[in-house]
Amino acid sequence: MRTQIRAAALTGSLLAAMAVTTSVAAPPATAEQASCTAPDARPTVRFLDADSGVPNRTAAGGCTVNDLVDDEKAWSDHGAFVAHVGKITRALTGSGVISAQERATLMKTAARSGIGRPNGPSPYRTIFDGTRASFEKWGYVGGRGFALRDDGSVVTVNSPAGGGLGLLWYTAERFGDFSLRLKFRDERAGDARSNSGVFVRFPGVDPAANPECKTSDPAWVAVNCGHEIQINDTPEGGGDDPRKTGSVYGFADLDLAHARPTAKGVWNDLEIRVVGQHYTVIRNGEVINEFDNVPGIPFPGRPADPGTSGRQFERGYVGLQNHDGASVVAFRDIRVRDLTETR
Repeated sequence: MRTQIRAAALTGSLLAAMAVTTSVAAPPATAEQASCTAPDARPTVRFLDADSGVPNRTAAGGCTVNDLVDDEKAWSDHGAFVAHVGKITRALTGSGVISAQERATLMKTAARSGIGRPNGPSPYRTIFDGTRASFEKWGYVGGRGFALRDDGSVVTVNSPAGGGLGLLWYTAERFGDFSLRLKFRDERAGDARSNSGVFVRFPGVDPAANPECKTSDPAWVAVNCGHEIQINDTPEGGGDDPRKTGSVYGFADLDLAHARPTAKGVWNDLEIRVVGQHYTVIRNGEVINEFDNVPGIPFPGRPADPGTSGRQFERGYVGLQNHDGASVVAFRDIRVRDLTETR
């Protein structure tokens, strides 16, 4: 397998940038054509913000009904989307995946979803699809790297130069109110679990341009002035960070039970919604954390670091964390949806 590695020493220079061969399947047009590497694991079938309540069952090719309805893309019009749902649900009824009554419910929910209407909900835009072209829109700072793999994922890797925390960040755009969705998977060998995270709403990676972030390390600008949504399913008392997956790190921390952990090697769907200064974390379709980023909350245990008063940005970048040399976390299918209209 050939990979492209993006890693940097503390100076920020790239250590390597090699060619990559990546194939990414297009969204399935029919249930018979479906093939999903990382299926949507949410418990019910959803059409963006509209929840049908119909169980999200597995269909052809390892895909689920949620994968097949393809609600996230930009549809040309509402009628085209409803017709697509009609075609998919007809096939699913014929194959026994859903009942006739469930099909009727899905059709009604698709109709009221507004997807494809001019004033309907915004679609998702993919900012990492596993191709080299999308990977090159991400920058890197820090001491460890990320490798682009030919299965369409990016994974944390150690850098030959060693070093500390690494940050892979989407350089093309800052986001205001948004939903960020991605898949992550813990791939660490043995019994131990990995530590990683997703950074949101940070102002950039230039310490000189952001003196309020109180760091000279570019990767730590995101740590000190953004919010990290933790990825860490280590068992309680395992000697690792007590803040578990879904924690808004340091400000709204979760224990393992509230993190709703899965086994290693399982793809998880993570959604981070930020509207105004309200943060919602959704794992595999279930809300596991909410946080209001009001000013005046100090960072617990680190009084020298900025508290919430230093993290009040209305727009910011998003990025992925390479936490330590032992952790191995893969990411794929990263997309963003504008939620400005939900304010």
